[in-house]
Amino acid sequence: MSDFTAISKANESEDVEITNMSFFPNIKIKKVREAQRIDGTVTTERLKNAIISAIITVNNDLTQWRLIQQAQGVNSVDELTEELIDGKSKYLHLYKHAVYCWANALINDRYLNYDATAKAVKQIEPEQQSAGDLYRDARYAIRDILGKSRSTMELV
Repeated sequence: MSDFTAISKANESEDVEITNMSFFPNIKIKKVREAQRIDGTVTTERLKNAIISAIITVNNDLTQWRLIQQAQGVNSVDELTEELIDGKSKYLHLYKHAVYCWANALINDRYLNYDATAKAVKQIEPEQQSAGDLYRDARYAIRDILGKSRSTMELV
C-alpha cells in the first residue's frame, strides 16, 4: 500500500463566471480556485454552489452598507476609488476575499466529512486552512468594509 495521493487538477474548459447583483462584481470560479488553492477533487458544480452561497451571505451582511453607498450615488463597488490597491478599490479586494474565504470554508466543512480517517485528517490539516480560520477571514473582510473593529468583547 502506498501513501501516494494524486491531486486532481480542475478540468474547466471555460472560465465559468457567477453573475452577481450590479453593485458587486461577478465571481470567476477559476479565480477562486487559484486564490484558495482548491484542486479538481472539488467539482465545478460543487464549487459553484459554495460560491453562490458565499455571495448570498456576504451580500446579506453588506446590505445596509450597500444601500448607504447607493444613496450617495455610488452604483458599483468599483466606483469607490478613494483607496486604491493594485489599481482597484480596497472594497473590491475585501469583497472578493470575503466571498472566496466563505466559499472555501463551506467546501472544507463538507469535504472533511467524506473520507476523514485519522491519517487523512492529519495530512490535510497542515495543508489547508481550517473552516473556522476561513470563516474568520471572511468576517474580518466584511468588518473592514463596514469600518468596524475586528474584535468583539463582552464584559462579564
